Amino acid sequence: MRDYALNRAMAAESIGTSLISLFRNWRARSEMAKLANCDDKLLLDLGIQRDDVRWALRLPLSQNPRLALEERAFLRTRH
Repeated sequence: MRDYALNRAMAAESIGTSLISLFRNWRARSEMAKLANCDDKLLLDLGIQRDDVRWALRLPLSQNPRLALEERAFLRTRH
């Protein structure tokens, strides 16, 4: 019985954590949408391209678009 209770508690915690992650990713996506309205010169000053922003906005909600965009921009500078 104790194992059952612990497993239920762990499952509830993981659901809560995933909901928090989804909410954070959703907020990051809405902030990312503001970048889509910026002009190309400003985006280039930030080290990203408009296509990168569009790509990040198409990512699934399970991924944080801000982190993915940062990683993509970093990889571009290394090559």
